[in-house]
Amino acid sequence: METIRREGEWLDLVADLVTRPLTAWPVDRVLSLLASSFDAPASTFYEQEPGGPVEQHRWPADLYADRLGDALWWGRTRAPEDHPLLRYYLATGRVEVMQIDDVPDRFADRHVHARWRAACDDVFSPDVIAQVSLPVCLNARTNRSFLVGRADAYSGEEMALLRRLQRVFAGLDRQISAHARWAERAGVHAVPTARAVGLTPRESVVLDMLATGATARAIARRLTVGERTVQKHLQRVYAKLGVADRLAAVQRAQLLGLLPAPPVVVRT
Repeated sequence: METIRREGEWLDLVADLVTRPLTAWPVDRVLSLLASSFDAPASTFYEQEPGGPVEQHRWPADLYADRLGDALWWGRTRAPEDHPLLRYYLATGRVEVMQIDDVPDRFADRHVHARWRAACDDVFSPDVIAQVSLPVCLNARTNRSFLVGRADAYSGEEMALLRRLQRVFAGLDRQISAHARWAERAGVHAVPTARAVGLTPRESVVLDMLATGATARAIARRLTVGERTVQKHLQRVYAKLGVADRLAAVQRAQLLGLLPAPPVVVRT
């Protein structure tokens, strides 16, 4: 039943995303669902365009906020040598789902794993020591990948689901890239993302659930938070969208492309 629930959530999300002319990855929604689907406290999206710096989008948004400088320094200077997954991808150039526990010893021996454990203790957190990477575009010009971290290794069933998700993500990435090229040639403004509007990842999740008709109480139960916390999220969502109630918020979000437009009913 748990696998069915996870796959159902991903099917709903993908069915939504493929109907939108997205020109950038909706990282807030994908990262939050990756974290919840795999019981992980953290997930990250890495993106590097030709000649540009590596951009990171973290879930939650304040991940490592108290030691962000150290985390960024480690990523720039130590990761190529001390992160088992990065060593594997740099050595092989393969585009496949891989978790740290499955990296062959010839790419990351016990000394590398020891340095990675030390980094988790000193810079990151022991709660993210078991990581899995899902590259969605990895070539000589562009790198885009998702990383999910938690304390325990991923099961065979979870890895199978992650591999299926990678195939879907790769297709979405090609569609997003095509829309972005078209928009650039046509001079069309990019479809705004939740981040551009100013919504936090948690506010984006609340907005999505609001659009399904869920009450504040139902949202609180689903997110395992207090109803008052949800009400505060809703107030901030309304303020950022410039509306006063849930109906207007959903309509405004649909107009901006943050939520799918309602189906058109043709009467005969």
